[in-house]
Amino acid sequence: MNLIKKTVIGLSLIIGLGSCDDYIDKEPLSDYLSSNFYNNEAAIKQGTNGSYQSLYMESSQLPFFTLYDMYTPMGIERADNNSIGVNNVNLENNFIVEAQWANFYKGVARANTVIEGSAPYVDGLSDKAKQYVAENKVIRATHYHYLVSLYGDVPFFTKSVTPEEQKNATRKPWMEIVDYLLNDLEEASTQLPWQATEFGRMDKSYALGLKARMALYAGSWCKEGFGQKGTKDAAKAAYYFDIVAQTSRRIIQESGRALAPNFDDLFTRSGQLTGAAKKENIFALSYSDQASKKTHYQSFGEMARTVGGQSGRFPTQLLVDTFEMSNGKRIDEPGSGYDPKNPFANRDPRLKMSIYTHKSNIIANNGGVKLNIIMELYKPTTLSFDAANNSTSITNLDYTGSVAQYGYIQSGVGYLWRKYNYFNDEIVSEPSYNILMMRYAEILLMYAEAKIELNQIDATVTGAINEVRARVNMPATTLTDQAKLRQLVRRERKVELIREAGLHFFDMRRWRTGALENAEKTYGFPIATGVNAGTNTYPDGYSQVTPDMVPTYGTAGSERDLNDLALYAAYGSKLRQRDADRPNNWNDKFYLWPIPQVERNKAPQLTQNDGYSQ
Repeated sequence: MNLIKKTVIGLSLIIGLGSCDDYIDKEPLSDYLSSNFYNNEAAIKQGTNGSYQSLYMESSQLPFFTLYDMYTPMGIERADNNSIGVNNVNLENNFIVEAQWANFYKGVARANTVIEGSAPYVDGLSDKAKQYVAENKVIRATHYHYLVSLYGDVPFFTKSVTPEEQKNATRKPWMEIVDYLLNDLEEASTQLPWQATEFGRMDKSYALGLKARMALYAGSWCKEGFGQKGTKDAAKAAYYFDIVAQTSRRIIQESGRALAPNFDDLFTRSGQLTGAAKKENIFALSYSDQASKKTHYQSFGEMARTVGGQSGRFPTQLLVDTFEMSNGKRIDEPGSGYDPKNPFANRDPRLKMSIYTHKSNIIANNGGVKLNIIMELYKPTTLSFDAANNSTSITNLDYTGSVAQYGYIQSGVGYLWRKYNYFNDEIVSEPSYNILMMRYAEILLMYAEAKIELNQIDATVTGAINEVRARVNMPATTLTDQAKLRQLVRRERKVELIREAGLHFFDMRRWRTGALENAEKTYGFPIATGVNAGTNTYPDGYSQVTPDMVPTYGTAGSERDLNDLALYAAYGSKLRQRDADRPNNWNDKFYLWPIPQVERNKAPQLTQNDGYSQ
């Protein structure tokens, strides 16, 4: 069956794409609302397919939300001290901040056009047509959940907007928007099947999952304060956390969703087409199209040059050291078995399934030629293995060469993303795997977190966490202490869901851990001493590590300790460093992006977020 992304026949007739100059797309109002266009199932389906297009929002051919975790200390972009991630740019006139706002509102406008245009005929529509209208409500809620999470109070429209209404737009309080959308998602879910029968469409699992996610964020915002100076409201926080618990429990009990047994299958094209992966992957942006293959460049900027890619975004040591040992202990705990000379041995399997580390085998397909190459940090050569496992020495283009300065050694801190970049089934430069926006593991962890915050700790809480851990054979937890369970579920969200839907970017904001996470520079691999190219001497830096090179996590019981945020300054001079200004740049105003100045110029009544120029 054709994918949503492929089905764009007549899209240009339904909705003008517009430009970033206008954040409310007004063309559909004059062209289609007055012409009774959306009075039948075929037209509504056509308009709905156009609404789906707004979700792709590709920036340099990358789905937008894949970049969010790069704006936290768990991931970094190529530019040293020159990106949103290190809080060292003018956000008020930043292209990304402006473009995100504009594109989200275009998506809202597309969905509103179909919802509004079909409203006069809804009673006489087929069940399928009503399902398409419900999908538009979920698409609209998806855009607004990003808008509120990024900007706080924002203009809120549930119908097409005239130029005058746009000019006079004001910001609606975030809580009112959230409450409206929670009800809207519940209502929309009644028109949707638990699991979509057409690949690429939203279903009841996603609608209720999005409801749970929005309520989880709202609960944390009420608990911790929203934005720079937000007030706290424990009662309202409990109200939202209860919605999360009840909603996610319904999905767990009724949806028929389940975890796939193979973690890798969730992130490769061939794996995602298996029945088990489809059960877990609740909603994704669809690219895998057998008839007309769609590609994106998600991986092209995140792979080793040695296998035909070019690195542009990297994991950090702070993320690597969030992963437990395979015995369930943090690396600094007595009895963990952690060896700083061999730091990647006996770790949570998700570390090696998510991140390429020194001496990892990078599996790739470059132009139809299958490659198996050793990731090497310290030498100008590395090994390549053929199908018979015979090795050949080749030039390590990530250590030396014309673009080595942009690679994971000189620009990153010694790590590459493996999640989404295990190319055993398609070509590095033509990936067509689907980009996940939600999967069942998130539902389980949302349920656990909400119950922990409500202090309603029972076997279902540990059961949900343990279900996620059991897939990769991590030890089950028997914890009952609220603070320690909160620590564990936050850790699980990081190691299980990192860089999938930008979830940690929003977790950092709602947990208010921004200052803690940004307290140090970005650190990475141990620097080798005694390198001498003239004598072909290239020591392995890990062999020179001393026993004291184990990070600390702050005072026991502190917020740093309970958020698993490692500290490296004690031996940081021995490590690869980046982003020296990071500790000096954090400001709590960054918990929200500013309202783009270009939009305030067009709508003068739009107020600005705290901390930015008014």
